[in-house]
Amino acid sequence: MKNEKGFSLIELLIVVALIAIVAAIAMWGTGSIQGRNLTAASKQLYGDLQKTRIDAMTQSPSGANSRGFGIRFVSNTTYTVFEFNDANGDFQYAGTGEETNTRQVTLPSGVTVTVGDAGDPTLAANIRIYDKGGMIRNTSWSIGNTQDIKYVLSLSGVSQKRCVKIETVRIREGVWDGNNCQSQ
Repeated sequence: MKNEKGFSLIELLIVVALIAIVAAIAMWGTGSIQGRNLTAASKQLYGDLQKTRIDAMTQSPSGANSRGFGIRFVSNTTYTVFEFNDANGDFQYAGTGEETNTRQVTLPSGVTVTVGDAGDPTLAANIRIYDKGGMIRNTSWSIGNTQDIKYVLSLSGVSQKRCVKIETVRIREGVWDGNNCQSQ
């Protein structure tokens, strides 16, 4: 008898099946980790908005013109939390020169934010400021025409988007269904 070396067909099939199982587990684990990163980013934005509102109601003003606290997106991956120090005394946000005690937050790698499905979060119309009563205001200090804003967070490789919705009197975090922010 010859001493033949090599693999039998059954051995080869077993090795291929094991490789396929390991690859499937690795891909599932990566998607799960990405999903958790997206959820964590959504909860971080939600928490920062809640803290901003509470700070507006409870923090001692750093100056006579302190009007509250706000949030402004610098890009679709970075936002700034700030105290609105109304330098002009006109109750209107006039830009970054009226921001004090700023804190910049960068979302986890790959997470991006839009307003709704495609809106630019960096537009001045999307800046939100909480007054000392905890009411949300826009840059012209108006409550009446302040519309709800829906920040939608997405991450490449994760099909389900997350969202944070700021309403006149509350903030919600949840899953984006393409039109609304569904609380979980």
